[in-house]
Order: sequence, then C-alpha cells, then structure tokens
Amino acid sequence: MLESIFKHKKTIFIAEIGLNHNGSFAQAYEMIMRAADAGADAVKFQTFDPELMNSPYTRSLLEKGDTSFTDRGVIDFLSKFTLEKDEYLKLKERATASGVEFFSAPFDAVSVDLLEYTGVKLYKVASSEVTNIPLLRRIALTRKPVIMSTGMSSEDEIAAAVKTLKDGGCPEICLLHCVSLYPMRSDEANLLRIVNLRERFGLHTGLSDHSTGHETVSAAAILGARVFEKHFRLGEDHECPDAAVSLTPAAFKEMVEKVNEAISMLGSGDIAYSGRESDTARGAKRSIFAATDIGRGEVFDEKSLVLLRPGTGISASMFYSVTGKKALRDIPAGAPVKPEDFE
Repeated sequence: MLESIFKHKKTIFIAEIGLNHNGSFAQAYEMIMRAADAGADAVKFQTFDPELMNSPYTRSLLEKGDTSFTDRGVIDFLSKFTLEKDEYLKLKERATASGVEFFSAPFDAVSVDLLEYTGVKLYKVASSEVTNIPLLRRIALTRKPVIMSTGMSSEDEIAAAVKTLKDGGCPEICLLHCVSLYPMRSDEANLLRIVNLRERFGLHTGLSDHSTGHETVSAAAILGARVFEKHFRLGEDHECPDAAVSLTPAAFKEMVEKVNEAISMLGSGDIAYSGRESDTARGAKRSIFAATDIGRGEVFDEKSLVLLRPGTGISASMFYSVTGKKALRDIPAGAPVKPEDFE
C-alpha cells in the first residue's frame, strides 16, 4: 500500500490541512509540526489558481441558471488561501524534518507544475476533480502514486478516472470513500461503499471523513480501510474554513489510537484459539475423571466416568472414545483418568 512512500506502514493517517492555514505560512508551518506530533503520517494541502477554478458567473448560474450577472466573490475568497512558491518549498522541508510526507491536491495544471517544483512524491485528486480528465492526464504524466477521493462520483466516473490515471502512467492508485457534506451525519456515511470500491476496482481503499468526530474512521477500519484523511486544525479556537469537520491535535491523536486499536481487534481470523485464552481453557474446560472406584480390568461406562474441571487431562470430547475401554489399573473415585490407565 503506497509502499514506495510509506514503507511498511499498515495504516496511513493524513492530516488534511487544506485551506485551514488561512493563507498564513506561519499557521501552515505550525500545523505541520502539530500534525506530526499527533501521529499523522502525511500532511495534505490544496493547491490552485482561483482564476482557473471558478467562473465569474458561478453565482448567477447556480441561483438563476443563466449568465445575467458576474460575481467574483468566490474567486476573491479563494485568493486569500493561496501560498507562494518559496513557501511550498519551506513547508515541504518542515514536513520532511518532522517525519511526515508533504503532498497536495492540485486543481489545475499550473498547480501540478508548482508541486513538481516542490518535489512531492504523490498526489491527491479531490472529489470535485474526478471528472476533470485533462487534470488527471497531467497528474498521471508525473508517474507518481495518486490518492483519489470519490465523493459525488458515480461508478462510471470513478472507472473513467482510474483508467485515465493508469493509461497515463500512474503506478499506484488508492481510492478514498468520501461523502461531500460538511459536516456529514452518521446515517449518511455509507461505509459499505468502501468494500464495494475495493471489490469493484481491485485497489487499496480508505476514507476521507467529513464527520464532526472520528468514530466513523474506526468503523471504516473494520471494513478494511487503511488510509484515513481527516481535516486538521490547531485548536478549538482556531477559526478556519473547515473547522466544523476538523480535529484538534489531541482529537487527531486519539483517532490514530482508536483506529489502531480497532484494527488490532480484528486479529488473524483463525478459528482455533491461542495465546492467553489457553490458560482460560485449562481452567474452564472439562476432562475425564473416575466417578466411582474403578478396578483393574473393569470396563469404563457412563456411570463410572464423569466430566469435571479442570481441562488438564483427557478432553471431554473423548468421553465416548474412552467408554468401553478396559482399565489397566485400579483408579480411585475422583482421580483423573490418564491415557496409560486403559488399553
């Protein structure tokens, strides 16, 4: 699973910084360090040119269905959250020094060029860009692994995106189940989609979670998700665009612990018991004892034998294999029957 980058990692936790840095290099820098301390394996940003993302007719088209007026509100808003080229280099350096991977979700080809200049080792495809085939082709040309969210996406759209990335040279793809609601209610999580994505596409799967807590993430882990992306903020008083669905460092650390605990609960799946349960079995199971005084040469029957705890002798499951056997010695009542006691 993304072995070339996250070597020997069984789970990957991504702190989605996104736009929560508020366009502040200082905030972004601190968030990387805090995310690393909280147990993140990677920090993820969003990289875009606002002029290449939204039409000035966005509001008019959404509200009236026409282009009767222009409004640069969204474009101007997004412009507040961009970072400079040299700042990307410094943030990546900070991430490397903190032991976490730095990467981002580009929203246009220009941003891919910036991230290539920065030296990222992998890419994120946001749910909104699953149908952006030109962007997917540009990302694929980098020949780097891709983690792709699948919110708002149909099966056919995901299939087309996966094919585009593979055909373009992408060496590895991980699909994240995602519900593009901010916040998402628990009854909207549709976590079984994780299983369907894995079976349908034969790819590693994970979860990009937009719930207010992190219980959904642990549940996803039980279903086989192993890559987990969660929005991150510095604290409860940190005002930022995705505050409603973001975890504080303490909550993120707790999420990591709970997910790893949930995965450890899965065990090996072996039907046979082992380990510490064996000690319980010795005391709780039954073995074969003499119910009465049994003389040498006497044939064991259901009246002369009894099943009692502990289970340190001949297993109770052998009861009817022992009845009918002839005693080779005298066995006093209450004594455990041993294999050498009968023919």
